[in-house]
Amino acid sequence: MTRFFIPILLIISTACGKPSPAEAPKPTPAARTAADLGPMCDRYYVHQRSCVNEYLRELVQVRAEYDMPKGMTADVKDRGLDAVVADAKSEWERDTSLAKTAAICKAMAERTPPQHVERLLADGDRCEAITECAAFAKCAVDTERPYIQSGKMH
Repeated sequence: MTRFFIPILLIISTACGKPSPAEAPKPTPAARTAADLGPMCDRYYVHQRSCVNEYLRELVQVRAEYDMPKGMTADVKDRGLDAVVADAKSEWERDTSLAKTAAICKAMAERTPPQHVERLLADGDRCEAITECAAFAKCAVDTERPYIQSGKMH
C-alpha cells in the first residue's frame, strides 16, 4: 500500500506548487581524501581484533591458495589449517600492536596515491559495515587478495 501512496503524495504536492523531493537541492558530500584513510584504517584494525580468529583463518586459507609466502600451501597441508592459524595468531599479535597499527595507518594516509583513495575507502566502508565476524573476515581478506597474490603482502 505504501508504494502506491507515496507517488500520489508526490503528484499532489507538485500540483499544489510545492517542490518534489527530486527537485530539492541535495547537499554535495565532501570529497574524501587520503587523510580519511588513517581513521578508517584504525577502525578496520579494531574490527579485525574483534574477529581475529575468523580473520586469520580466512587469511591463512587465501595465502595457502596462492602459496604466499612460498611454502604456505605445503605447510597447511602438512601441519593442518588449525596449527598454521595458531602460529599466524602469535605473529599477528606481535605485528599488530596498537602502536604498530597506528603507524601503519598513518603511513597509509600519507603514502596512498590519490587515485587509490576512494577505492580503499569504499572497500573499508563495505567491510566495516559487516558485523558478523566470518563475513567481515571474508570481506577484509578479499580486499587483500591482490596484494597476497602479488607477494607484496608481508
